[in-house]
Amino acid sequence: MKSATEQSISNDFELVGRTSAKLASATFEDSLSERRDTIKKSKMLKILFTQLNPHAREISKIRCLAIGSFNEEFAALYQLALLLELVELLGEDKECPLRVSVYDPVFTDADKKFIETLGTSWSVDEKSPWDSEDDSKVLFFLPHAPLDLTERIVIAEEPRILLANHIVKHVDRYTKLQLFQKYPVLAKLNQALAHNDAHKDSEFKPFMSKRNRRKQKNKVQQDTIDYDQIKSYFKSVEILTDFDNGDLLIDQPWINSFSDMALHEIK
Repeated sequence: MKSATEQSISNDFELVGRTSAKLASATFEDSLSERRDTIKKSKMLKILFTQLNPHAREISKIRCLAIGSFNEEFAALYQLALLLELVELLGEDKECPLRVSVYDPVFTDADKKFIETLGTSWSVDEKSPWDSEDDSKVLFFLPHAPLDLTERIVIAEEPRILLANHIVKHVDRYTKLQLFQKYPVLAKLNQALAHNDAHKDSEFKPFMSKRNRRKQKNKVQQDTIDYDQIKSYFKSVEILTDFDNGDLLIDQPWINSFSDMALHEIK
């Protein structure tokens, strides 16, 4: 029987939006090979691995969630291609192969059979197969995971290196108070990231209209939120790369497969 947390995570997977683009009629193997070649040549991958390189020696596992059905979905196949490139790059010069845990409830039998062909170091797991003590050794890849799922994974699996939607862009439709009330841990994560930019303010004080003064008053009220009351494993977060503010992720053959993606280091 599933725990409440596991059941909630399972329910949250149902909220993942799926791209409407379908795969072309080429064979799965040919389509995957073509997409891996595209990823290999991209500036996105070069920048990503440059930022991962300082952590490469420690990373021995990858946890990938909400990837979709790569036999049926356009974006999911590109995301699988990136995952395979990461496994190859991070697995170089390691005595043992990287362990890779993937999960999405929409996996078809064909998806699962393909994962089986990748060897015993790959597994399909709704719940993490590893102890949380190993979280510093795990790269988490959550392509386009919804906020509900991201909140649950941050709580349950405590990622340290997270390749997912840029936290700020992911939550920008909420005010700080709304975010705190609905997704408290992500609110705290977002606030921790904001602290990294706290010293960018200047001493120059421009004229402020009454309307903007009211906004500022509301902002002050939101800034009084007590984030310390939220139990968490982290104190800070840094964006290692947002791929030139997302410019390297748009107008590419993968369309929206990696939109708003960023690499986070959570400390």
